[in-house]
Amino acid sequence: MYIPWLNPYAFKIGPIGVHWYGIFMVMAILGGGYYLLERVRQWGEDPDRMSNVVLWTILWGVIGARFVFVMANDPQWIWTDPLQTLKIWQGGLAIDGALLFGLIAFWIQLRHRPILFNHIMDWVVPGIGLGIFMVRIGNIFDHQVLGHMTQLGFGRWPEQLWGSFIGVFLIVRYFWLEHKKAPPPGYQFWSAMFYYAILRGVIGETTRANPLYLIHYYNPHWGIGFTTLMQLFTPPILIFTGFMMRRTWRASQEQLPTLVPQELGTLPESNTIRVGKNVVGLTSLVSIIGGAAFFAIHLPSIGGYLLGAGILFALMYLTWPRRYQNVLESPPDGYTATGEVYTNPGDSDPISVWNKGIRRVYVRHRAGPAPN
Repeated sequence: MYIPWLNPYAFKIGPIGVHWYGIFMVMAILGGGYYLLERVRQWGEDPDRMSNVVLWTILWGVIGARFVFVMANDPQWIWTDPLQTLKIWQGGLAIDGALLFGLIAFWIQLRHRPILFNHIMDWVVPGIGLGIFMVRIGNIFDHQVLGHMTQLGFGRWPEQLWGSFIGVFLIVRYFWLEHKKAPPPGYQFWSAMFYYAILRGVIGETTRANPLYLIHYYNPHWGIGFTTLMQLFTPPILIFTGFMMRRTWRASQEQLPTLVPQELGTLPESNTIRVGKNVVGLTSLVSIIGGAAFFAIHLPSIGGYLLGAGILFALMYLTWPRRYQNVLESPPDGYTATGEVYTNPGDSDPISVWNKGIRRVYVRHRAGPAPN
């Protein structure tokens, strides 16, 4: 949607203007970084070392986001106005480039520790979802990511809201899988990218006012067109992420090394339940406040969307399931221990994780050494 009277700047300090887009991006990075570093601490890694890894990843993610934006929208800047390619404060970042360059940066830094790398890639999914959810709202202020005009009676497609909803979907799906299925390391990330490519490439890009390449089709009545640059890359992305999903599934059949203290009584201080619940709760609060603010400035469509998202996150927070409520005293035949141990809500007995392919069970241990 295009609302020309919205000011892209939240405030200015002299000649320096702070965009709403940038504020939302920082909030998403902080929320996703908090979740990631808490999970790393639970794993037993040094959070300070991992903070350096995250900072380098964010830096390369920003470089990749700007590079892909320029290549997809204004590639002539490279030879006509090179300095313009560096002016990210004037807007123009592509989440696809951030994901690609960020993934490469993570892999380079953690390539010698593949199991930790796979876990971390899963743990960045909530941050990716937060980034998409919040930054697309910032695009409304910056008058970016516009949809095609239509003749259907509502003007322009609300492309920013659709893009933001993809972030909501990724967050809800991530925590649903965490609670219901607990898939093997790496599966969460690759499956999230698979569904993101479908939602963005097949639906979102069709209504987005982007340049069209190769096959040219545009319907002014419906306001749809293809193919955009993202749509050209969608089939290979789906093939690659689908292959990686299956690869992580099959790799999970191998027993993981023991990565927890030898005694079950020595448990990490933080736990998955508290960290994830905090992230969802804060996201709900920000969404509801944002929705109220948009209602106050007489933009009920955006306010209603944010209020609905906030209520959805609030329901997740209030009904947060006890992940280990129903556990088995001993594993079924064919299951092997992964070495992961978690606290058991409402019970002092720890829980160890056993898996068979993508299926996992949570086994209560009352005493004794960790399974091996």
